[in-house]
Amino acid sequence: MAALILLMILAEFGWNVAQPTSRDFVSFWGASQFALSGHPSLAYDNAALHALQLRVAAFNGGEMPFPYAPFFLLLVMPFGLLPFPIALIAWSLIGYVIYLFSASRLHPGLAWAAAAFPPVYATAAIGQNGFITAALFLGGLALLDRRPWIAGMLLGCLILKPQLALMLPVAMLAARRWQVIGGAMFSSVIVIAAGFLIFGPSATSAWLDQMPLYARIARDGLVGWHKLISAYVAARQIGVPEAVAFVFHFAVALAAALAVWRIWRTETGADAKFAILSAATLLASPYLYVYDMLVLLPAFAYLIERRTPVLLIALSWLLPIATVIQVSSGAWPVNVGALPAVILTLLVWLTWSRSTAEGPQPTGATTMVGN
Repeated sequence: MAALILLMILAEFGWNVAQPTSRDFVSFWGASQFALSGHPSLAYDNAALHALQLRVAAFNGGEMPFPYAPFFLLLVMPFGLLPFPIALIAWSLIGYVIYLFSASRLHPGLAWAAAAFPPVYATAAIGQNGFITAALFLGGLALLDRRPWIAGMLLGCLILKPQLALMLPVAMLAARRWQVIGGAMFSSVIVIAAGFLIFGPSATSAWLDQMPLYARIARDGLVGWHKLISAYVAARQIGVPEAVAFVFHFAVALAAALAVWRIWRTETGADAKFAILSAATLLASPYLYVYDMLVLLPAFAYLIERRTPVLLIALSWLLPIATVIQVSSGAWPVNVGALPAVILTLLVWLTWSRSTAEGPQPTGATTMVGN
């Protein structure tokens, strides 16, 4: 399956070289042009950014604003030196390698699963940053026991995409991981401060000024409900009023947070802790996309290592494929985007509960983390 996904990605690259279109990376590439020219604050001027993007890619309606803190410009600026289609290829392939490296450090025996995970295709094809954020998430967990301060610094860099970090304080406080918390606080401050110092206060101010736009996207589904994958969105797509949908989402997120707290408070193996954290992470925020699903990998690894029935794993594995199809084909009667995280959270909880009742079990991830 990994080979098939790679072939599909290469085909997408070829099509974009032949006829560049408004894939997500055009947002990063356009922002990098302004940063390279000495006008980083224009990366957050949607009109200026869109005008620049139209020179290199065909748009079928909509715009591609740049939502990330100025520090993110440092990551994309080198790719701005390349033509847009070539830059997208380089960005995706380098990100894919970094993601696979982090995944292999956390789960050395399951690198194949990381390579064949369906969201890999969506992330690479559109040039999103899911590989980078997943690498930070997985890499931080891999170093949690051996290098807690460095682990915290990696996890703290998720301040660039804070919706993927909402469950981390729950887990780290439950486990009393004070060094990890300290490292995360340190790096998150550095990331924001470095962007301010390198690109100037105007860029940071422009970034903050456009934050209400992303609140409206999450609240009102401005990009289309079918492109988002949260419990809130699933409720909104079937016509549930906004306030009721938020209450529903909060209830789901609270249940997930309680599961994280419960497991991380115990002396259970690291594999179960990482699994529940990864699954619950995608139930925390109402603003998530299919490429954010890459952080689900530890949940799959746990279920595979615990010999969960193949049918259940296969169903969980296929649901992200359904989500990718949903995103590309348009709105379905029901939004299935949150189902993988919901099902994985339940499966991890049930598997952990059963293993706890049966007594201590060998945990592969606990050994792996020490490698």
